[in-house]
Amino acid sequence: MGEAHRPRELAGRMSDTDLDYRRIFLGLPVAAIIARNRVMVDCNDVTLSLFRAERGDIVGNLFEVLYPNHTEFEAAGQRMEPLLAARLSRSDDRIMRRIDGTHFWVTVRGHAFNRKVPHEVTAWTFSELSDDAGQQRTAVALTRRERDVAALLIDRMTSKQIAKSLNISPKTVDIHRAGLLRKYAVRNTDDLIRCLLN
Repeated sequence: MGEAHRPRELAGRMSDTDLDYRRIFLGLPVAAIIARNRVMVDCNDVTLSLFRAERGDIVGNLFEVLYPNHTEFEAAGQRMEPLLAARLSRSDDRIMRRIDGTHFWVTVRGHAFNRKVPHEVTAWTFSELSDDAGQQRTAVALTRRERDVAALLIDRMTSKQIAKSLNISPKTVDIHRAGLLRKYAVRNTDDLIRCLLN
């Protein structure tokens, strides 16, 4: 038998009982959550680390605890449902909230297992956005520092507070805020925050 058939042959001999799917899920190198009707029913350890959470903070709770606010939670659910129904899988970049209340940018990938009822059972992965060129895909292209400032603006922090948090000057924060206002074509911080959350 040729080498090309060997993996199939070996896979054919393995039964589902030989595989511990829960252990595989828990050991995934990316944050992963399984949800039923937007209630998180399981997550792996990378998720707990990413969201600075304990298992009880995630499992059994609505996804709402990971969104900046209730309005964004509702809007995301409505926005994602037809997309999941049409393609089963969906990916986008958004600001999420950690359990400690801080906000950060992530790439979210979701998969629905039932097109007719997209939120019935879903699997989600989360990757924190970094400086990698391949991960700078936000709707408006932002620098790493602009993402940092944007996430803290959502927390309603002042320029001085943001500067202290990021170890930069308040003037530098104001420059980044002005850049964000320009990129999102808005005139004030409240409008900017609305754009960031949507």
